[in-house]
Amino acid sequence: MSSSDGSVLGVTKIVDHGPDTSRWNLVVLGDGYEAGELGQYHTDVQAFVDVMRVTPPFDNLWSAINVHRVDVTSTDSGADDPTTCAGGTGATPATYFDSTFCSAWGGGNLDRLLTCDSTLAQTEAKAQVPLVHQAVVVVNSSKYGGSGGDIATFSTHAQAAEIAIHEIGHSAFGLADEYEGSGSAPATEPDEPNVTLDANRATNKWRHLVLATTPMPTRCNAACTTSSCTPPATPAATTLTGAWEGGQYTSCDVYRPAFACYMRDYSPFCEVCTEVIRAALNMYLPAESITLTTSSIDFRDIPEGIGGTGVTTWRAVRWEVITSRSLTFRVVTGPTGPFTLPQGGTVTVGPGAYLPSAPVRIWLAYTSASAGSTASGSVTVRCDETGQQWTVPITANTVARKTAEAVLVLDRSGSMDEDAGDGTKKIDKLREAATIFVEAMLPGDGIGLVRFSNNIHRLKDVQDVGAPVSGAGRVDAIAKIAGSQMNPAGRTAIGGALQEGAAALADGQAGAATPYDVEALVVLTDGQENEAPFIDDVAGSITAHTFAIGLGLPYNIDVDKLNRLTQSNNGYLLVTGTLTPDQRRLLTKYFLQVLAGITNAQVVLDPGGDIGVGEEQLIPFSITEADYGMDAIVLTDLPGALTYELEAPDGTRIDPAMLGALGTGLRVDRDAVSYYRAGLPVDPGNPRGTHGGTWHVVLRLDRERLGDAFWRKHPEGRLPYDVVVHSWSSLLFRASARQDTLEPGAEVRLFATLTEYDVVVGADRSTVWADVLRPDGHLEQVDLSFVGPGWSAAYSLEAGTGLYRIRVRASGSTFAGELFTREQTVTAHAATGYERPGEEERPEKEGRRPKPWWWGRLLARRLLRRGDRPVR
Repeated sequence: MSSSDGSVLGVTKIVDHGPDTSRWNLVVLGDGYEAGELGQYHTDVQAFVDVMRVTPPFDNLWSAINVHRVDVTSTDSGADDPTTCAGGTGATPATYFDSTFCSAWGGGNLDRLLTCDSTLAQTEAKAQVPLVHQAVVVVNSSKYGGSGGDIATFSTHAQAAEIAIHEIGHSAFGLADEYEGSGSAPATEPDEPNVTLDANRATNKWRHLVLATTPMPTRCNAACTTSSCTPPATPAATTLTGAWEGGQYTSCDVYRPAFACYMRDYSPFCEVCTEVIRAALNMYLPAESITLTTSSIDFRDIPEGIGGTGVTTWRAVRWEVITSRSLTFRVVTGPTGPFTLPQGGTVTVGPGAYLPSAPVRIWLAYTSASAGSTASGSVTVRCDETGQQWTVPITANTVARKTAEAVLVLDRSGSMDEDAGDGTKKIDKLREAATIFVEAMLPGDGIGLVRFSNNIHRLKDVQDVGAPVSGAGRVDAIAKIAGSQMNPAGRTAIGGALQEGAAALADGQAGAATPYDVEALVVLTDGQENEAPFIDDVAGSITAHTFAIGLGLPYNIDVDKLNRLTQSNNGYLLVTGTLTPDQRRLLTKYFLQVLAGITNAQVVLDPGGDIGVGEEQLIPFSITEADYGMDAIVLTDLPGALTYELEAPDGTRIDPAMLGALGTGLRVDRDAVSYYRAGLPVDPGNPRGTHGGTWHVVLRLDRERLGDAFWRKHPEGRLPYDVVVHSWSSLLFRASARQDTLEPGAEVRLFATLTEYDVVVGADRSTVWADVLRPDGHLEQVDLSFVGPGWSAAYSLEAGTGLYRIRVRASGSTFAGELFTREQTVTAHAATGYERPGEEERPEKEGRRPKPWWWGRLLARRLLRRGDRPVR
């Protein structure tokens, strides 16, 4: 039970207010945490720091303090709990600092007195942080306990933070306990600054804090029969600083400054203790400074909105502030021009703000007009406390929405005639998904088509899709997807098809009257390539954003090659797995997610369900003030059977007629999809009620709308559906998954970024996690941690071979306090049947699927098990 029972892993500076040479350095170490419990240790330390940060007077002195966390593992969990004290369990875990309850005190043992090897703790703290001022040890036990001395200790009891702060009062600032006990008053005046034997107004050690009207002594302990205390004629108010009898474990003849204090009962520190702490830390406070970091604000190239409503964007006037007091920044003039103050014109920072943890922001807003419009103005801000004043010029301009050209590279090899898993042929799934992709594209975006088997053919040059439903490019693309040229036949030439897709993008760019801002390839395949040129042969020539969708099981698809291709071109691979009836529209949802990635839209919601005859269902989703347009999409095989409306946050029901009258959007109804596309706010005359807040997709299945087709397909009287909500937004979420190997047990790194108006949204107002559907059907939640500008987590593919479908999700609140949700699906894969990079490609006979690299080895093992010899 010593340093041989664990190890010191290193130190992390978790509160950084400047160089250690000029700050008061608090070092936190852990004891009784096994290696697998370090995450809990980090949580326990942060909980303590969070409480200390807001506890007076540390709140006003916080910028004087650096906090360092030393990671220490122990062989066992917990602390010694001797039976010498009543209630002791007798536990003797092997821990690094040998922490123990029931330590010696006053000639006996005290159960709650938790101590450790303070010499070793001091040595390790100094080794990690040479300029340490105070070290504390948090002990992994929920039992109440702690101690002061050279090293402060505290347990993880519910009052852990309070225990720690109390004990630091002893160790760092020399404060005495102010509670009473059965002890006797000392013979001479105590050294501690917060207890005394002297209740005389003229000579008391804290007399400068005592009001002339406060009686001295202020209150006597009525239980004392030997007390020399003279009770005041009138009881004093408990808020006064004076001489209150009882303290330093003694009930009689010892006085404390206040009725209550942190050193007595965890009440706020009394005036005397506060003065002592402040005197010790004042010398470490940084000099106050205010630096304007945005000398001008430029709303540059804000795009036109969706449905005729402008895009509202925020930009902040920012200051970097170092202060140990509260400072208020106030708009005194402006903003002039079309600019507004969406969060008001006053903001207060501090006390204890230190760069870079607390930048000051006053937000300005601009709503775009028509393309080519410009605007200018200014705003003047003053700091009330310092009198400093800044005038910041503002400019803005509106540009046309960014456009995208996308070429769908579609597999029509012979295997696409197979069942997708739900009784529908793969080619029919492809046709439906690709059609809905085209239906949902925005006017001004371009669509091109390449189909491939062993023969590669450009079905359609890139063309503007045109108006919803009736646009010439849209109608032509949908017809070609449905046409006989997409009938399955032949083998699989993915590399050549990608080459042709890239050529189609180049031709589309050259032929466009206005260049497209984004170029994207979307390849769908259900097999492994077996015709040259191969993916690796052409990957170096692909520069467009590239997305891939694998239809089927991972081991049938060139997962490794497509992963490398897409991840090096700002895209990703999604694999469907076998499409079961409850995942019948997964391919379509994948296509819509890819479309969102191409057009910079955000996936707000992606639920599924079913509705019965006569029912009305309301599916909620969150829209924020940072969203400026939305698509609310319903996928179902019989959209005409549904009555579909939207309900705004104020309860307004929105239908196609209302949207048409407002001129801010439309509804599209097609064979397998119905969607509302609207700018925000939907009703410009009612911006609060029809913009940010909780919206609902409202679905009704009315009997009178049902025909024979419905009852033939759904004799049980329930219609399955999926709802997909996308938004165009200044609140951006992106997720990805990367794995270096495809073997079972491989580690997948999950990454996510979340920004609002170009400002990173961190753990203070958002949470990011992943729901992982494993190959065995088990659903597992993985929390992502915020590190620097993004979120990440490591996930091990330990559930065996197969497809891992990972739904990365985020929720939180915007700067304006409105709730948001975001999500994106990624996939990972584990199998032993992938062709490994660099292995020789072997052409196969027409009509025969290529055998994976492990086929011969598997056959050999089977023959050997039967007693035969493998064929060589």
